Amino acid sequence: MKTYPLSIESVGEDTYIVMSRGHHDLGLFMAEAVKERPRWCLGGPEHVWVKTLPGRGSYVSFYHFVPQSTRGSWPATYCYEYGEGYERYNGMAEERAQ
Repeated sequence: MKTYPLSIESVGEDTYIVMSRGHHDLGLFMAEAVKERPRWCLGGPEHVWVKTLPGRGSYVSFYHFVPQSTRGSWPATYCYEYGEGYERYNGMAEERAQ
């Protein structure tokens, strides 16, 4: 399988969503995502398969989650605001304990 560098990209519109091409270690991915977007309360990291489709109007493209065997799909690591474990990834649990 092709490997991709860990590169955090914002892909959300009304919701904070970030992803990187490739299936990265979830802990490393979240550390980088929170470092780059510290106020976004990111959590719920997961490995997904994505297919890029042409956009319409003001959108250049759309990303759709698809089965791994889908022609033209690529691996991604993905997370979103207030996803599972966001308190832990963003250090909020430690802050409340103090």
